[in-house]
Amino acid sequence: MISTPIITPALSIWLQQLAGILPLTALIEFIDIPTKLHVFELSGSVSLWNWPITPAGARLLLLDEHTSYTCCLDEAGYSQTLHCIDGRHGDCYPSSSPATVRLGLSTHRVDTKVPNSSVNMKDVEARRQRLEVFNITRLESVAGQSAFPWISKTHSLRYKSISLGGWLCWLGVTTICLLAKLYIGAAYLILMPMTGLLVYLIRGGKSRPLLNERVSGFKRLVVATKNLNGSEWWAFYGCSNLLNSLLNKPLYRTCTTPAPKLLKVLLQLLIAGQWVLAIGSCAMQNWNAFVITFWIVFCAWASTYGYRPEDSVQDWLHLNCNIGVKRIQTEFSSRRSMLSTIVYLNPDTKEDCTNWINPILTDSKDRLAWQSTLLKLIATGTLEDEKMKETYWWKYVLEGLEMGKKIERVLSDQSKRQKSNV
Repeated sequence: MISTPIITPALSIWLQQLAGILPLTALIEFIDIPTKLHVFELSGSVSLWNWPITPAGARLLLLDEHTSYTCCLDEAGYSQTLHCIDGRHGDCYPSSSPATVRLGLSTHRVDTKVPNSSVNMKDVEARRQRLEVFNITRLESVAGQSAFPWISKTHSLRYKSISLGGWLCWLGVTTICLLAKLYIGAAYLILMPMTGLLVYLIRGGKSRPLLNERVSGFKRLVVATKNLNGSEWWAFYGCSNLLNSLLNKPLYRTCTTPAPKLLKVLLQLLIAGQWVLAIGSCAMQNWNAFVITFWIVFCAWASTYGYRPEDSVQDWLHLNCNIGVKRIQTEFSSRRSMLSTIVYLNPDTKEDCTNWINPILTDSKDRLAWQSTLLKLIATGTLEDEKMKETYWWKYVLEGLEMGKKIERVLSDQSKRQKSNV
């Protein structure tokens, strides 16, 4: 009789009891299918071995909704609305890709912090406003599509390292399970890439391009916020085509042919198989449960820390869309001073395009006086009516102009550095 190549030690009573709850607990608590699916639909940056499916995730994967026009979390109801205001025409619209924009930009490192030295900042009752200016630029092509994702330049070295490490780990653990006759754990591991392959065939795994990638000579500024009465604001500054494609136009799949229903049936069977094996390992209370728990936790670590969704979206912007992002952060003592800065920075201010202010600050005599004074100061640098210095908003105009000039210098320096690197 041939002896077992690997003999697993017997589990103590408390370890057996732990094995009875760990797999299902880990599956429910650690796996975030919506975010993983969003990243997969956007850039394909989820390896085939990384597909343990939760019950809630199964419902999402098996929906009959057509996903060719938007990624998972960009669908209405899945993420918070990102209100965008066009700096030229004044159109106020919800972003078509709010989750993608947030994932890619909210965690982007701050390149420059512009200090606000205005005396207004000392006011303890000041309604402070934070402004993040994102300088969006077109980079030289750094990527090229390939039939083999592993050698494709559209994936970063970090993703490739995590993916390769995962495959090696998957192969090693599967081999150990087979040698130790832990067949439930081995079967669960074998279902992982099979499930991932079906998800790839059904939901697509190729990166989505921007709808309009042509470079425009027109600079545009778009103001964005999650709350029009909030205190945190974003200003996107860059080529009009890039801003429009990123914020306003949908991210289409390159292949829009619906998947055959047979593939969904097969995916449903594989997901059911995952659950049956996980429940079976809990019932047996042996090493199979720890193998399944280990793999679920490993996949959760890979998606949350090894290669985060934010990293994936940033790599998609850089490697697939050839977009460079510089983040400038500053703070103001009031909304009026922040609006003054945005008016100063807006390229369309030269043509008196100020309708974008309407959703934030409605038309009134006070608004008209502030606006006309500000525009004349920007155009001529002089104040015609000295009485305006007696208004409550005059100090905010001065603060806004000072900060606008500082940010303008930062934008100019960034543009010069980019040109020198080309």
